[in-house]
Amino acid sequence: MAGLPLEAAWCFNPRSGTTAFRRYATAPALRATVTVPGVKSMKAPLLLLSIAAATFASTASARAQEASTTLSPKALQEIAQVEAEIDRIEAQTLERLATPPDNQVQQVELLGKLILYDKQLSVYRNEACTFCHMPETGSTGPVSELNRTKAAYPGSVRTRFSDRKPQSHAYAPLSPVLHYNRGQGDLVGGNFWDMRATGRRLGNPAAEQAQGPPTNPVEMGLSDIACFVYRASQRPYRALFENVWG
Repeated sequence: MAGLPLEAAWCFNPRSGTTAFRRYATAPALRATVTVPGVKSMKAPLLLLSIAAATFASTASARAQEASTTLSPKALQEIAQVEAEIDRIEAQTLERLATPPDNQVQQVELLGKLILYDKQLSVYRNEACTFCHMPETGSTGPVSELNRTKAAYPGSVRTRFSDRKPQSHAYAPLSPVLHYNRGQGDLVGGNFWDMRATGRRLGNPAAEQAQGPPTNPVEMGLSDIACFVYRASQRPYRALFENVWG
């Protein structure tokens, strides 16, 4: 597919119901002309993009209305405050890109913070990782009303909730790969008791955990990891990311 032109479209995943913007390569021969009664002929990708855009626009207000009926007014007020705080911290962190640190460890820390506070990486560009892991609440959920009632937090699609309370990730990177400790006579390590991120696949439980939320329908909700990569490639920290990881 090298050298083929890039088309842009909203990716819709019928299984999860999520929609995301992505680009993909198509050969000219594959761009079939579609004829619709009453509509001039147009290329298939453009037609699909038009339909998807119209669908996205028509459901935006419906999503907001659904969220208002699912979440209490107090929860919505707190969520708005948390989102404003996330935006404030992200803006301050982005300013540091003007003079990034020379030390690679500090570069990794800066890049990690930028990603954690970036709402643009969720399907509706409204939920950062820190929405469920704010530092002032021990790197777990910061919305008191949700903690008091539902415990679980909504994802980018505000009517979808996880089946667990957000765990603190403050010390998660220090957890070893899940293994059996003969001295304790029990399993040790991993990031979750249900083995969601054991670390056995990547050699690091926190790394495995980080791969989950971007494409989880009840979290950031992107249809596939390619959408996440594309979103990240359009962010101001792209150069820093490439400098750190190549």
